[in-house]
Amino acid sequence: MEEHLEAGFGEAEFTPAGPVPLAGYTHWKDRMSTGVRDPLFARALALRGNGITVVLVAYDLLMVTEDLYQGVRSRLADTGARVMVHGTHTHSSVGGFWNSFLARRFLGTYDPGIVRMLLDAGERAARAALGNLEPAEALAASAVLPGLNGNRRDPAGPKDEEITVLRLRRRDSDGILVSYPAHPVIVAERDHHRISADFPGEVVRMLRQDWDFAVFVQGSLGGVDVLFPDDPAVSADDNLQRMASPLATAATTLARGAEPVGETLRWESQEWTPGPVDPRPFFEDQWQARVDLPLRWLLRRLVAAVPRRGRVQGLRVGGFGVVGFQADLGVSIGLEVKRMARERGIRFPIAASQTDGYLGYLHRAEDYRHAPPESHRGMAVYENAMNFFGRRTGEEALEAARAVIGRLA
Repeated sequence: MEEHLEAGFGEAEFTPAGPVPLAGYTHWKDRMSTGVRDPLFARALALRGNGITVVLVAYDLLMVTEDLYQGVRSRLADTGARVMVHGTHTHSSVGGFWNSFLARRFLGTYDPGIVRMLLDAGERAARAALGNLEPAEALAASAVLPGLNGNRRDPAGPKDEEITVLRLRRRDSDGILVSYPAHPVIVAERDHHRISADFPGEVVRMLRQDWDFAVFVQGSLGGVDVLFPDDPAVSADDNLQRMASPLATAATTLARGAEPVGETLRWESQEWTPGPVDPRPFFEDQWQARVDLPLRWLLRRLVAAVPRRGRVQGLRVGGFGVVGFQADLGVSIGLEVKRMARERGIRFPIAASQTDGYLGYLHRAEDYRHAPPESHRGMAVYENAMNFFGRRTGEEALEAARAVIGRLA
């Protein structure tokens, strides 16, 4: 006989007290913080039922490394919980938690103290969530919310403008999980040296006015931009308000009208070994032979330290599900994952980026064939170069997701 669903909520702040390197942009010298716009948190959602316990830990962080994922798992090994570790991808959070040459360019100088700080926060949040598990009803809803993102690889390319909400209603408290795909670079672009959780943190702050707990899960990021007005007079605070306010309002409206999705909790994981290191910047129809091989040789040297370990993990609560990828997940893959999930009865799926490790940007094989217009080519070439293990990796991740969804269903 299946157990009734239980849910628990927890959070732990990890805002640094002094200057730290920030993550998200390439710098030869550390991009040091000069102040704090808003605090940083690790937030945890614990679920128990059907004989298993699952914990989702979401950090206000650029990314999740293999070491961070394994570290959180190790800290929680005694609980017996399955663990999913996620980063909301803010480009204004702490860096310094990955020790490699490439990582130091994007995340700043490695500092084991920052790693301990992150592990401590994730463990505190997770144990708090596990410690207050209570019977809960799961409800979910989704809707299209246009105008807040676009395709930054190709103006005619696909977009995902879906906001998805899971509400967990307990006897004396109400929690909400919300997901929307967009690149959290608003503060970093307008106030480059201030610490911030960017729009995911702002959405959570707004939601906490109406809900006892809130957590943001980032959707597809590859080929996805964010609402960013060209007007230089628009401040970071103004821009965040324009982005976060409609998201928070829509999330609350959806949650209040959400429908029950059932209580059955399931968890699945699929691992594979990606191909050899093989980043390629250019598109197949571009004639760049003179620079292609030297660039590929250099990039292979830079990313050699990235762990060659592929992983897709998924959790399901009735008709709601999260499928997590170790990547800036390409929007075409995310849309296909949602289609597959709905085909198998998961009506409210989330395809999450920055989960349980990092393999780079992942796109469909067809997305690398034809170069986009010049207006979008620079960002597209960058995302191509950040695909660490070759252009089949996105297809391999999609096959792993297909297996996970099949078993969840």
